[in-house]
Amino acid sequence: MLQPARYTEVLVNLITNPQSKQAIDQAMSTYPLYQSKSTDNTYGTAYVIPTREQLNNKILNYYRWREIGFETFGRFLFELETALNEIMPYYNQLFYSADQDFNPIYNVDYKRTIERNKDNETNGQQSSESTAEDTNSTTASTDGHAKNVHSATPQGVLDIGTNDIDEVNYADDATWNHDNSTQTGSSSGTASTTGSNTSNVTGTESESTLETTKGNFGVVSAQDLIIKYRDTILNIEQQIINDPRITELFMLVY
Repeated sequence: MLQPARYTEVLVNLITNPQSKQAIDQAMSTYPLYQSKSTDNTYGTAYVIPTREQLNNKILNYYRWREIGFETFGRFLFELETALNEIMPYYNQLFYSADQDFNPIYNVDYKRTIERNKDNETNGQQSSESTAEDTNSTTASTDGHAKNVHSATPQGVLDIGTNDIDEVNYADDATWNHDNSTQTGSSSGTASTTGSNTSNVTGTESESTLETTKGNFGVVSAQDLIIKYRDTILNIEQQIINDPRITELFMLVY
């Protein structure tokens, strides 16, 4: 059932008509809207960021029974899209600040990461050397005398001692041989062996430590922190609805 309008057109008649509702949805689909990056509300204090559909429905339902502030529907769509694109960058910053997780009774909450790297290097060298020397020396000496004497004398005269043979004064024939020789020999050898072994070991040790400090350190009482937190609570959607750029789109008579 259409609602009678006094000056222009009541918004409820536009949003219940499929064609005009589609045009309104299109006009309200271009403004930037912050999307929450948090997937885990640790403390349960993060502001619940609305989706585009939720925010649009809140705006339209609030002005549902108001008349649009323009003579034509096309002008209304243009001004609606323009107004949302102008004001939403500011409200997106409010959404971002409200989306941060924190505990309202904590006055200390920080993390510190300590990283340390240690390089180890070990060098080793081992050398060995051995020398063997072998020397042999051999000396041989020979000293010999040989004498042969022949004499045509009676057999008895031959009774001559070995040491008296040089005293013989006569003989048919005689030979003397003297052999004196010396032989010397030597041999030597040297063997040398040298070896070395070198080793190099390099390593790196990494250590990472995360230090977390949280809590109330007594500078401000928990009760005072809760009171201060309550003073900062915002209803950002309500601020968007009551923003002057939105209210001026309607005649505010109903």
